[in-house]
Amino acid sequence: MITVIVPVSPIKSHPDTAVLEETITSIRTLFPVAEIFLTFDGVRDEQKHRTDDYFEFIHRALYLADHVWGNVVPFLFEQHEHQSGMMRHIIDKIDTTLLMYVEQDTPLVVDEPTDFDKIEQFIVGGHSNLVRLYHEGVMPEEHHHLMHGRTDVFIETSQWSQRPHIASTAYYRRILASHFTSDAKCFLEDRMYGILEEAERIDGYQGWVQHRIHIYDPGHGNMKRSYHIDGRAGESKYDDTQVY
Repeated sequence: MITVIVPVSPIKSHPDTAVLEETITSIRTLFPVAEIFLTFDGVRDEQKHRTDDYFEFIHRALYLADHVWGNVVPFLFEQHEHQSGMMRHIIDKIDTTLLMYVEQDTPLVVDEPTDFDKIEQFIVGGHSNLVRLYHEGVMPEEHHHLMHGRTDVFIETSQWSQRPHIASTAYYRRILASHFTSDAKCFLEDRMYGILEEAERIDGYQGWVQHRIHIYDPGHGNMKRSYHIDGRAGESKYDDTQVY
C-alpha cells in the first residue's frame, strides 16, 4: 500500500554513505518489502565542488540498493530539481494509494511501537490526508497553538513539516498541482508551511479541513517516531535561490 520516497542531494559527508544507510536501514526494518523511490537530485551551481564526491556516493548507494536494500527504484536527475521538482517528476509513477516521505537524514525510530496499520487505515478511510511521525519526545509548548482536536492517537495540526510522514498519494498530487508552479525548485516544507497557516487564518477550522494533517501520538509519554542526523551539518539551505 505504501511507496517510500527518499530524496537525496549533495552533503558534506559524501562520498560516505553512512547517513543514507542509517535512514534506509530504519525504513527496511519497519517496511521490509515496500518499494523505495530513491531520487538523486542534480548538483546545484553552489555545490559544483562536490560533484566528484557526490557521483562516487551515488555509485556506492546504487550498489547498496541492488545488493543490500532491494526493491529500490533509483531516479537520477541531471539538473538540480530540488524536492519539489523531483516529486513533480515522479508523482505519476507512484501506483500505491499511500506514500511515505523520508528525507535522507531523518531515520525512523525502530525501538518504539508504531501502529502503521492504524495510520494507513486512518488515511485510506478519509479521516486524514497526511500523518506525521513526530521528531520530539514531547511537543514544545510553543507549538501547541498549531494543534487542534484529537481523534484516538491522531492530533489535528495546521503545522506542516517535511519530517517523515505517510500521506495519500492523491493528496500529494493535488498540492503539487495547486501550490507549486511548473518550474518550482524548493523545499516542500518551505512552501506548504505557509499554505496551511494561511488556509487556517482565512477559513479557520475549514482551512484545516482542506488539508486534514495529523501527528501520530500513541499517548504513552514518548511521541518521538523519527530523528535527525543533520546531513547538511550547518551548511546553507540556499533559501534565496528557491523558486515556488
